[in-house]
Amino acid sequence: MDNKLLELNEFKEAKNRHLGRLISKSQRIVRALASEFLQAKGYTNFRVGHMVALIHIDLEGSNINNLAHLAGVTKQAMSKLVKELQDEGFVTIEKHPSDARTLIVKLSDRGINTMLHWKECTINIENKFSEIIGTEKVEQLKDILSVIVNNYENNLLSTADKNMMKMNLADANPSTY
Repeated sequence: MDNKLLELNEFKEAKNRHLGRLISKSQRIVRALASEFLQAKGYTNFRVGHMVALIHIDLEGSNINNLAHLAGVTKQAMSKLVKELQDEGFVTIEKHPSDARTLIVKLSDRGINTMLHWKECTINIENKFSEIIGTEKVEQLKDILSVIVNNYENNLLSTADKNMMKMNLADANPSTY
């Protein structure tokens, strides 16, 4: 029993180096920096979580099913996000010209400006990280994380894992991003 307790103690002492914990804390830091940046730009009723929808809207418009698929969330979660964005004037909704059951989501002028502010925001966050670890290491970090994400998204995730990711993303607390 003493060996198990010793092993557990060593594991717990190393908790600040666990990959999952580091990625989770990094995500919270990015969300906090993004929220701070957007609030400084005057976005008081905008959540970083709204970017899950906005980032995937094609310039000529997208339907909700495609947005949900691209964002890795359920159609219901995407519909809710789109409704919130429409209520705040970030997107407009039109009926599809050849399929009245399908809605097309388009960026409004406000949505376009928001996306350009988001571009500034991402540059700002990368610059903050570059001040700490340097631009080269930020690029390496992005390359490494891209390889991991692409590997899991393309090869290893089972349907159950993908569904769990969708639920987690849809249920995520946007104020912590």
